[in-house]
Amino acid sequence: MIESLYATPIYYSIVKNKEEIQSSISNCIDNINFSMKEEWGSTLYLSNTTFNDNIIEILGLNLLSEEIDRHLSAYCSELEFNMPEYTMTSWFTLSKKGNYSHIHHHAPADISGVYYYKTTEKDGSLFFESPNPHLDATRCYGKKYGESWRHPPIEGKILLFPGWLKHGVETNETDSERISLSFNVKYK
Repeated sequence: MIESLYATPIYYSIVKNKEEIQSSISNCIDNINFSMKEEWGSTLYLSNTTFNDNIIEILGLNLLSEEIDRHLSAYCSELEFNMPEYTMTSWFTLSKKGNYSHIHHHAPADISGVYYYKTTEKDGSLFFESPNPHLDATRCYGKKYGESWRHPPIEGKILLFPGWLKHGVETNETDSERISLSFNVKYK
């Protein structure tokens, strides 16, 4: 018998109201002033470089907010965690050719997430690093359990993961722009 101890639960799904959510974002995306975080160099463009605001609330994206809440509830249910009230920060990211996201984490956020608004599915996958840095030190665990895990972007997909999990986004090598919405949830 094998027991997978210390699993890292990642949740993903396609949102229920994809067309309506996409439309509500389309109605306001052109009014967003994207800029780069100077100290990061030419990584990617952000709607807010301080990560202190909730762009979902600011833009009145209520259907998206409700959908995130629904998926958070489902994720927490799978974790056998009674979801309390929470605060959320959120921001849009824009990735043009040559842009990427360096490896980072969102601690002390309890849960982090991403919603894919615009993607060709070939413009840079989200990847997660193993939380156990020693797995690749052995032959029997390293290949299967120690490598980065990639998750391709798909329009309308929502992905939730622990805020402490290190992740990044591969370089966009296409001529297309990828736009996603990232968010952090902190439980009260």
